[in-house]
Amino acid sequence: MRTSSLVTISLPPEMVAESEKLAKQQHMTRSELLRIALRRYMEESQLEEAVRIADDELRRGTLKVLRPGGLSALMKKSKK
Repeated sequence: MRTSSLVTISLPPEMVAESEKLAKQQHMTRSELLRIALRRYMEESQLEEAVRIADDELRRGTLKVLRPGGLSALMKKSKK
């Protein structure tokens, strides 16, 4: 059973050539390169959203600030 889906996208010829060159330099396929690029874009988008939420909470005065070591304690508490 296939564990991935085939997606067709259109790219300018220059971008295709550059992606092939970069993939070859990195010893990966073009598909691997594009998966990594999309994954990074998605992670960056999530980070930008988290920063936007934090900025909104800071403006409203509802932002919770963790003390040093507070994240570790919070993570331990959430595992219980």
